[in-house]
Amino acid sequence: MILLATAPSNKSFSLSRSTPMPDLKDYMTTKEAADKLGYHVVTIHKMIQKKKLESIKFGNTQMISREPVGKYLKETKGMSKNDPRRGKAEV
Repeated sequence: MILLATAPSNKSFSLSRSTPMPDLKDYMTTKEAADKLGYHVVTIHKMIQKKKLESIKFGNTQMISREPVGKYLKETKGMSKNDPRRGKAEV
């Protein structure tokens, strides 16, 4: 039996034995997020640390919620990769 859960907003957390398994179709790996956002994986990890992206730790892998990634893409649509406003977008 798989229990579904969602991570609290703008917060990273690790799964423990008492935490139910989240629905992983709502999450992507840091590599997938980096490819989608046009950033390096290291930048994605920094965004997680700064609480700009919601994530969960599943084993040794950080999983990022798809919703904030989509929201970030909408807010930065049409901006170049090096546009300074892109780093200030709210996720």
